[in-house]
Amino acid sequence: MDKRISLMAAAGLATLSLGAAAPALAAEPAIPLSGPSAQVLQPYPDSGTSKERSLRYDLDHTGTGTGFPGELTVTVDLTKVAGLASVRLDPAKPRPNCTTSATAIVCKQQGLSAVPGGNGIDLLVSAAQGGKNGASGEITVKGAVAGASVTPVTTKVTLGGPDLHVGEVRPKAEVTAGEQQDLPLAFANRGTLPARSVALELDATAGLEPVETYDNCTRQDRGGAGATTVCLVEGEFLPGESYQLSPDSPLHLKTTERAYRDSLRYGVVPDPAPAQGAPAAKTATGKRLVLVKASAAVTVTDSHLAPGAARTGNTDLNPDDNQRAFDVTAKGATADFEAVTASPAGKEGDTVTAELGFRNKGPAVIDYVRSGQSAARTDIVMPAGVRVTDVPRGCRAVNADGSDRREQLGAPRYFCDGGPLADVSAPYTHTFGLKIEKAVAGAKGSVTVGEPAAAGTRLHAIDPVAGNNTAAFTVDVKAGASASPSASASTSPSPSASVSASVSASASSSVSAAGGASGNLASTGSPVGPIALGALGAVAAGGALYAGARRRSGRHA
Repeated sequence: MDKRISLMAAAGLATLSLGAAAPALAAEPAIPLSGPSAQVLQPYPDSGTSKERSLRYDLDHTGTGTGFPGELTVTVDLTKVAGLASVRLDPAKPRPNCTTSATAIVCKQQGLSAVPGGNGIDLLVSAAQGGKNGASGEITVKGAVAGASVTPVTTKVTLGGPDLHVGEVRPKAEVTAGEQQDLPLAFANRGTLPARSVALELDATAGLEPVETYDNCTRQDRGGAGATTVCLVEGEFLPGESYQLSPDSPLHLKTTERAYRDSLRYGVVPDPAPAQGAPAAKTATGKRLVLVKASAAVTVTDSHLAPGAARTGNTDLNPDDNQRAFDVTAKGATADFEAVTASPAGKEGDTVTAELGFRNKGPAVIDYVRSGQSAARTDIVMPAGVRVTDVPRGCRAVNADGSDRREQLGAPRYFCDGGPLADVSAPYTHTFGLKIEKAVAGAKGSVTVGEPAAAGTRLHAIDPVAGNNTAAFTVDVKAGASASPSASASTSPSPSASVSASVSASASSSVSAAGGASGNLASTGSPVGPIALGALGAVAAGGALYAGARRRSGRHA
């Protein structure tokens, strides 16, 4: 969806009075309307009714507040699509106070809503009977509200378009570290118009990576979540034709030592919009990825489309067949999980903090992002003499025998489920608040890491080292009474790099994606940004395309 954000109005006008300059008038805030920049439509069929597509427009007043009590008017100008497209309000998402004519749809409301999507309008658009393949027009949406200017948005509507259908790649289901497999990508244009360029996208988890490097490809590394590679290929990709990689520019997929249960989502986008701020093309290798017409022996099959395929936006007539995915399992993969503990210190009455969790020493990255299950759980037993006063999100209190407990504070034991990703090296910790109530000689708790189990944890099936899964947890009680609370530092290595991997139904982790172009197939040549398929449309929940972001610096006190 193309968001066009206008600049704030220029400095206010100044007037002169008796030789003195009057103060400048305050500029009105500019509120942008957001909506798609383009939409392709299936031409009117020989029989049956025309297929409708959804258009969504919204007023984005983030940062401008809701202090506009006057009437908001949104006008959809249809004059330039007359005879080309039929447009109506979506009855499934009705709005009050709207009027419709052959040339415009006008909707009014009193003031701007603070509810997300509360200032939007939803339309259904389809090809009009008699429209010609390739014909195009424009829908312009304007807004007006007292006290602000509204930046309009225009959607180019085209009858017909490319329909790129991706062929299936069938790699080995079980692989070994260092193994390479051919990636013979191919697609067919089953639409009514050519694509003038295409973006091939490979979205791989951490244990898989392309071998080759081409100047018209870029790569965005997401750390333990893997990397996304996008290759922009110019040309004319005609309706009724199939295309494959040139023999001079093959693609191979390598299994790395970080592999365990990995996946690759691959797809193609017609006529991708250029990424904002994309770097100019540079020659790094002198090689470019090239697509050629497929031979008659090459077929693009229909089976095994990726489940929940993400929509690719508004440039493909049928975005549901633009991508696929496959999974592989690395034979002999290992990941050494190590408990991360702490030894805070204080006097009786002090409240201290302790960062407790685990570290994946690898080499395999545990990635359960697609399934959503926890990559690891920490079972934390509190030492005698301290009382938990602050429970981090993602952790739940249990009784000493592991049975459920309603009261969350002051429990003797806690289960902390991590997120679905366990990257290598960086510790994943939860920060507990603890009050030192009394000194107990020899008091010792523990931190144990493993797979979630009914009784707490069990050793990960691929963890070859059981000796470091449990570590002692102690609180050093100093002599004397405390004058004021004092916090302790975690004894875990590199505390500044500690991350919270807590994920629960109510948890909200701090998430950031590791960026930067690095690794194979990466260059600065392609002006199309990574995650082209996702950027052009919504990501389906639980589907093959996901934004696997690495959890960083999220301490939930």
